[in-house]
Amino acid sequence: MEMKRVLIIDDDPRIGRIIKRVATKLQIDASVIDDSQLFESKYLTYQPDVIFMDLLMPGLDGVELLRTLADNNSTASVVLMSGVEKSVIGTASKMGKSMGLNMSDTLNKPICIDSVETLLIKHFHLEKNQSRGQTTTAITDADLRSALDREELVVHYQPQFRMDTGKIRGAAALVRWNHPEHGMLDSERFLPIAEENQELIELLTYKILEIAARDDKRRRENNIELMLSVNLSTKLLRDLDLPDKILRILALYQVDPSRLILEVSEKGAMENPSQTMDILTRLRLKNIRLSLDDVGRGFSSLLQIYGMPFNEIRAGKALFMGTANHKEAAETSRVRIGLGHSLGLDVVAEGVADEHTYDWLQSMGCDVCQGDFLGAPADATTFINSIDKHNSGFQPISR
Repeated sequence: MEMKRVLIIDDDPRIGRIIKRVATKLQIDASVIDDSQLFESKYLTYQPDVIFMDLLMPGLDGVELLRTLADNNSTASVVLMSGVEKSVIGTASKMGKSMGLNMSDTLNKPICIDSVETLLIKHFHLEKNQSRGQTTTAITDADLRSALDREELVVHYQPQFRMDTGKIRGAAALVRWNHPEHGMLDSERFLPIAEENQELIELLTYKILEIAARDDKRRRENNIELMLSVNLSTKLLRDLDLPDKILRILALYQVDPSRLILEVSEKGAMENPSQTMDILTRLRLKNIRLSLDDVGRGFSSLLQIYGMPFNEIRAGKALFMGTANHKEAAETSRVRIGLGHSLGLDVVAEGVADEHTYDWLQSMGCDVCQGDFLGAPADATTFINSIDKHNSGFQPISR
């Protein structure tokens, strides 16, 4: 098996020790340097898969180190670390992307061990219990195909609430893998693997849609009719027959197409605009609703998709993070929500985690919200049992 390598460059020896300790627990080789002058030679000889880089290094600063990586055509994932303002570290990350580098994430100091572990697990497709000293193998295409054959994939549902009425408007479908050895695995453990294989991600997506449609039929048999949100992989936007394939699945379970919302990532929508427009338009002609996911790059991206037939935009917690303590963050979020409305789109907030965020989003006129604070994802049976309680005497937040 090929060695997994992590390079840490930080003049604070404690940071190096922390990250190296986490990597070692995950059975990843790690090397630490505290002298920026040694960075290029170490990079060339070590050839790391992931680089944790402090922006404020003495000698050569982080931007100069990024330039060094670009000059060497680096393909390593770069994680920037710093105690500077988030806007500065965010700008440095964008600069790295403009150089053609693979900018993975940013970490603000003091470093959170769990954040380091999560990043490494995600990058190397590891299992979470590997950090506890148990040896596990990375998930493969063959594993996922077997999971599909053995019907191990299940769909959990998270309620989506109308913020004007407090009623549940829909169910967001979230795929899980009921692994025979490792228990229930979140999608982040296996979807990135499937995304690397066109055939596999198609099989997986259609299976998720079929399960979601089947569960929707069961809810309707219990007199519960909701909108159904399902994520659509970017890879499927290459298939001109996609609208017809989806319609056949819906017809099999008598699902009204107007109650299906397909979530399309912002990046996917802009990859091949002409072909994407063809497919999205045909989906809308079949009364399927469209949601633009992963919105976060500001005005230009929203204006670019203005001509596309989306019904709503979905904003993750990054959109409204910091609104409680930073006027600039609050104002930026307010303007983005307003811009979405001015383009005739509903705004859906994901990841609502506390009462302040809920109240703030409501005051800004956000249309729909979801998050563990309002209702955690649940299996199909538990979800059905919880709906009547929510809709009779709704309390928007469990206080």
